[in-house]
Amino acid sequence: MDQQITIPALEEVDLTNCDREPIHISGHIQPHGVLLVVREPELEILQVSENTQDLLGIDAESAIGKNLSVLFNRVQLKKLNLCLGNENLKTVNPIKLSVINKGKYLEFDCILHRVEDVLIVELELATSPENISVFSFYHSVRATVSKIQSAPNLKELSQITVEEVIKISGFDRVMLYQFDYEGNGAVIAEAKAENLSPFLGLNYPSSDIPKQARQLYTLNWLRLIPDVNYQPVTLVSGNNAVTTQSRDLSFSVLRSVSPIHIEYLQNMGVAASMSISLIKDKKLWGLIACHNYTPRHLNYELRAACEFIGQVMSLELQSKEGNEDYDYKLHLKSIQTKIFEDISTSENLSQVLVKCQHNLLEVVNAQGAAIVFGDNCYRVGQTPEKESLQYLTQWVQKHLNKEIFYTDSLTKCYPEAEEFKDTASGCLAIAISPTQKIYILWFRPEVIKTVNWAGNPNKPVETDEDGNPRLSPRKSFELWKENVRYKSLPWKQCEIDAALELKKAMINIVLRQVDKLEKLNTALEASVAREREKTANLKTAMSELKRAQTQLVQSERMSSLGQLVAAVAYEVTNPINFIYGNLSYANEYSHKMLNLLQLYEQHYPSPSPEIQAQIEAVELEFIVEDLPKLLGSMKVGANRIREIVQSLRNFSRIDEAEIKPVDIHDGLDSALLILSNRLKPKPDRPAIHLIKKYGSLPLVECYAVQINQVFMNVLANAIDALEEAFVNNNLSPQGGGEEPVKCGQIRIVTELCPGEKAVAVRIEDNGWGMTQTVRQKIFEPFFTTKPVGKGAGIGLAISHEIVVEQHGGKLTCISAPGEGTELIIEIPLSQTHPTPIVK
Repeated sequence: MDQQITIPALEEVDLTNCDREPIHISGHIQPHGVLLVVREPELEILQVSENTQDLLGIDAESAIGKNLSVLFNRVQLKKLNLCLGNENLKTVNPIKLSVINKGKYLEFDCILHRVEDVLIVELELATSPENISVFSFYHSVRATVSKIQSAPNLKELSQITVEEVIKISGFDRVMLYQFDYEGNGAVIAEAKAENLSPFLGLNYPSSDIPKQARQLYTLNWLRLIPDVNYQPVTLVSGNNAVTTQSRDLSFSVLRSVSPIHIEYLQNMGVAASMSISLIKDKKLWGLIACHNYTPRHLNYELRAACEFIGQVMSLELQSKEGNEDYDYKLHLKSIQTKIFEDISTSENLSQVLVKCQHNLLEVVNAQGAAIVFGDNCYRVGQTPEKESLQYLTQWVQKHLNKEIFYTDSLTKCYPEAEEFKDTASGCLAIAISPTQKIYILWFRPEVIKTVNWAGNPNKPVETDEDGNPRLSPRKSFELWKENVRYKSLPWKQCEIDAALELKKAMINIVLRQVDKLEKLNTALEASVAREREKTANLKTAMSELKRAQTQLVQSERMSSLGQLVAAVAYEVTNPINFIYGNLSYANEYSHKMLNLLQLYEQHYPSPSPEIQAQIEAVELEFIVEDLPKLLGSMKVGANRIREIVQSLRNFSRIDEAEIKPVDIHDGLDSALLILSNRLKPKPDRPAIHLIKKYGSLPLVECYAVQINQVFMNVLANAIDALEEAFVNNNLSPQGGGEEPVKCGQIRIVTELCPGEKAVAVRIEDNGWGMTQTVRQKIFEPFFTTKPVGKGAGIGLAISHEIVVEQHGGKLTCISAPGEGTELIIEIPLSQTHPTPIVK
């Protein structure tokens, strides 16, 4: 069904009732589980879903005001109380609890969270009696993560993601939506059963997802509806004000969804639904939407795997979207360079514009441009007529309040532009000098675009029982085509950046015309050089970024690091020994030759003109002076390489995969050597000072390679914290002082623990430190405070597993804002594990 539509204006009807629906306090849940609202520490039941009789064997109203002991025996309550001691309950979810109902033991997944000073307890029937470990979970998604990270561009990243989600979830259809700046969603990737019609390429209007639902998607990454035809279950309350208030169920996995959304899914013929959020720069970038045409429930572990895939893709979005226009950005840079070269040889803007008319259009991919000098206007390419352009220029001069103005629909803000839509439906404008009325305007023509909507994007208006208008979801999702007019191709961010760079260069010319200073010519040439350098840096950065995208998460990288380091050390040893051994001969030979040269000069002080010319050409005096220094420097360098090779051997310990006694100071020094480059001063910060206070320690039984990995992770995090503190100018005071601190410092102390049965390694930095909330989460898998692309949040989790689980030690953190951070690694002197624990 192909139809051409025009969206009508319905001013008399309020079309925002979807946006006002309080879906987070619905007071209902889905029936495949039980929800309890509990007061701590008494564990008193304040509210409960009324389906407890069916699943737990107890009447809902009779449970109000009772202790949780009416549902769980002493063993189950003890297990629950142990978990409640955690500030962040997400780290312990799900808890396996059992309940006796009608003489049968039923296993439940218990999912906890706290909100509004109460504890929310949700119970779902469990599909397995035991939780999977962190490493089992990691291994189950490792291949998927590797595929996602190796995707070369956004299109393949999206397709790989939906294929992996459909493989794990078993849903009939998995789609990936990308939202535009107006909130409309486009299906850019799809995996489906063969018998289903494709939705790829269809568009869905922003009204399909109301504002408050979008907000919930940013808070709660995953939402599951196992059966859209479910009957909502009411929360039963007591009589006091605490128990009767509406509860915020934003983070509840059982929360009942909007009836309008249920009707929407039913109209699509969907029986089960799951959505996974994609977040970029803390905003909802898109959704992974999963549809099944029969009811389908996923247990907590499978949902966690799908949610993790969504989080990994979210981390990849920044780099993959940046790669999309990589070649085009390089092209724009080359055009900018040509314009800048013209600018550097010109005395005024008129000369520049005569030279680079074609480049002026190509630098932003425009079809026309107008350059305004006061009352004069120069036109290039396809532009509005002179009179229309004059009025448009006046309008731009009044409304250009920022660095740049751009739109792909000029008629929305300047209705008169409809007259010249064929040349200027899109406009980009910069002000070179507002006081002198110098402006540049670029134009793009109208591009009539056909948008394929999944059904009529207009929400039909219906009337409720009281005669009030309300919106209902679309009932038809057949193809509906809309011709979008008065719009040009959108301006890309790289084109906007190119215009701003051009503006800066043009301003330099205006300044040069005003004050006639010769130094501005030098500044302009430097600007061109910087642009060329930026182009080279961009190529290098993008190349490094592509390589980084193919790497596995940290634990996989570290598992192979020892073998790699050992191989490098082995390959380097023989050549460097050869070089080092021959340097002494080279030094001896050079001294003999120099002595011979001195004798020659004594006996033949006046060489022939030809020899004298050659002496001057090769700068013989400089060679005589510099050659011994050069050989000495080479010897020092060779010695340094030998030291590095030995440290690499110590770090890799490739021959020490089993438990054996080692000197942990060797591992610390090797890790520091590998990280030494990060300790050196950088253009934006001074050097990081290292203070080592090693105690007299006996040999320690351990898995050396794994302990080296722990040292590497902890030291790298300390350096990261100091670099962030340098950027934010908030280093912590040293020694409790109040004066501003300019020196970054890492302090390493080793000592025997009391009782002399373990050793302690204290690694302290004077970064800003952590809040209590962050400190309690740092050992959680995949938790990170670093920007997207800077870390997967698994380094400290693996370190905790190595120290605590595999060595029976302790890994603790002491930190507070303004006081820096100290990580304490305690390792027993002897181990009881007969063989390594493989996770």
